[in-house]
Amino acid sequence: AVNKALAIDETYAPAYANLGWHAMDLEGDMEAAARYFQRALELEPTNPTIVADAAVLARNLGRLEEAVTLLEYALDRDPANPAGYARLGMFHYFAGNLDEAIAASRMALTLSPNLKRAHYQICEALLMKGHAEAALEVIAQEPQIGYRLFGQALAYFAVGQTADSDAVLNETIERFEQVAAYNIAYIYAFRGESDLAFQWLDKAVQFRDAGLPHVMINPLFAKVHDDPRWLPFLESIGKSPAQLEAIEFIVKVPALTE
Repeated sequence: AVNKALAIDETYAPAYANLGWHAMDLEGDMEAAARYFQRALELEPTNPTIVADAAVLARNLGRLEEAVTLLEYALDRDPANPAGYARLGMFHYFAGNLDEAIAASRMALTLSPNLKRAHYQICEALLMKGHAEAALEVIAQEPQIGYRLFGQALAYFAVGQTADSDAVLNETIERFEQVAAYNIAYIYAFRGESDLAFQWLDKAVQFRDAGLPHVMINPLFAKVHDDPRWLPFLESIGKSPAQLEAIEFIVKVPALTE
């Protein structure tokens, strides 16, 4: 469908952005994604949707400050976008800006109280701040069952309720094995169970899990960063720091450079 759109108009920027998403999420090809998003931005450098999409690529390349800047630019032009604030909360979380992550996610909920994933993001940030009890309380409000289970498995473990964490994790595996292998992997990593974390990372690759593009920057994997299997795994999927740094992606949005 995208190719048909380009056959009609080869300068249609959203088509190139869609190709960028396809390369990034479905093919895991960050170089191709960078080329497509670069072309989309050349054609429409101030399109807030395309800038926000390019911010996702910047995040997946580990360029977190750039990702935050791009997304803030997009939100300045679309300030009532709850999904945009939720995404900004995620970006701040990956960048280690935990208070900003919580604030952005709460803004998303102010705009859309039933928005999926936002409570989960607050839960993650609270866990990273060491506020496990508060995280457990917040995650109970998450409307999306998958993310609620992910957060509960993490938070129960953090408060020392290992049996409850086990039970929730087993339910997660039973219900979502083929669509949440990446999430299951980071739960095991957070719990310090390295062998199981890598087993599930391998499954995530097998199932082409959409979470893999940001595996390198997810702090929930911190406990396995020193494992000798970590860097070879990243290299095997093209997401080691050196591989990502080598990808050329230069964003030139006029308002960002004024």
